Amino acid sequence: MFPSTEGEAVTPLFSLKTPFSLRNLNKGGNTVQNVVPLRKPAYPSWREALEAYLLWRKATGLSDRMIQDYRIHVSRFFTRYPQAWDSPALNTCVYRYLAEPVAPATFNIRRKYLKVFFDWAVEEGLVSRNPIEGIKSRHSEPRIVRISTEILQKLLDLPDTSTYPGLRDKALLMLQLDTGIRPGEALQLYPCDFNPAGLEMRVRPEVSKTRRARTLILTRACALAISRLLAVRPEDWADSPIFCSDEGLPLAVNSWGYRLKKVYCRRLGVRISPYDLRHCHAIMFLRNNGNLFALQREMGHSDLEMTKRYLALNDDDLREAHAKASPLNTLIGIGAKTRLRKLKK
Repeated sequence: MFPSTEGEAVTPLFSLKTPFSLRNLNKGGNTVQNVVPLRKPAYPSWREALEAYLLWRKATGLSDRMIQDYRIHVSRFFTRYPQAWDSPALNTCVYRYLAEPVAPATFNIRRKYLKVFFDWAVEEGLVSRNPIEGIKSRHSEPRIVRISTEILQKLLDLPDTSTYPGLRDKALLMLQLDTGIRPGEALQLYPCDFNPAGLEMRVRPEVSKTRRARTLILTRACALAISRLLAVRPEDWADSPIFCSDEGLPLAVNSWGYRLKKVYCRRLGVRISPYDLRHCHAIMFLRNNGNLFALQREMGHSDLEMTKRYLALNDDDLREAHAKASPLNTLIGIGAKTRLRKLKK
């Protein structure tokens, strides 16, 4: 309330504590015309906005794993810059966050999750412009998994199949190497998804990362390993995932990764993650003259460009290809067995 010149209280046209927009001040500056109050923020804090965004993504069918990823990456930014939300400093905070000296792959991950979140915020009218707009992703070399066939063979021999955990681990290893299935998808498979007679495993749409169902073809050895696993399970585990814990409970991807690292990789002296097994399948599939389009369908990629990443040759592939195709071999007749002679001083 503002006191009038005559000592009487009058109702103000607007409060200085609330956002407002002024249009057409008269030349004297005494009268305000067309005062347009801006609506109060729908979500006073970034946490409330994030929860609303995640609820919307869940309604659109996004997997629980992806929702968790969005929660982690968006929260990481706002935890570092809590003053950014509903503040003119938002753009500056985003620029500082993306300007941090990180690897290109890390930069692209940060950019990806924030861009989609702020796209939603723009549509909701929470921000006027996406601060990520105009910032392009950085080129990063594809990660090449270098795990020899000898190491993979040793890995398959390590699980103790006289125990339930060992039997489960071996069947899970075989499934990932046989089909390239994502670890998060594999751990959500149920006995009803398995068709041993047809040597098939169905990935339901609610399990698939892309929300598209697909059928995986199994080798007989893989199907047999899964059948053996299901045969030793108690009857009251009928509603448990195929690759469950020794108590019949769902197994988390992190738990599987920890077990792979501590129980098996430590004995091998190498580092292998659950996702590395997917990469191994793709690379070896192509090395064995597998069809690129078949691999795309098997891996569940939404487009062929993602599958083409596995066409990148690593050093071993390049060395072998060079030994077979180098023109110099033909020119100097190195195809015949020759040996290098030591140069005399």
